[in-house]
Amino acid sequence: MAKKKTSRNTEQSNPENNKGMAIRRVLKKTPGAKAADVVDAVKKQYGHDVGKNRVYMVKTRGNMSTDGRASKPNKGDVNGPLTSASLWIDAINLAQQLLKSTGSLENATALLKALADN
Repeated sequence: MAKKKTSRNTEQSNPENNKGMAIRRVLKKTPGAKAADVVDAVKKQYGHDVGKNRVYMVKTRGNMSTDGRASKPNKGDVNGPLTSASLWIDAINLAQQLLKSTGSLENATALLKALADN
């Protein structure tokens, strides 16, 4: 007879079958709890025997970033000084677009002065 197919997602999302999920649920309810308290709560609520090290591991994994890569630094303050070469290049490209759209340097400076007054 063929083995009955079970959905893996159902097994993983049920804290009765998944120790990690049970630990995460207990930590969500009591975020400041010590590892020993979490171990007792998991045993009482879900019937799993887990160790303190497993609780520490789940806590650490929960605090890590989602993809594991370092986050990219911000490009800086939009209204702040130009501190990097890439910001200067972006500013030069914007200035060129402004000159093309206004038609002359005088029109571009008049537009910028009007915007600065607001």
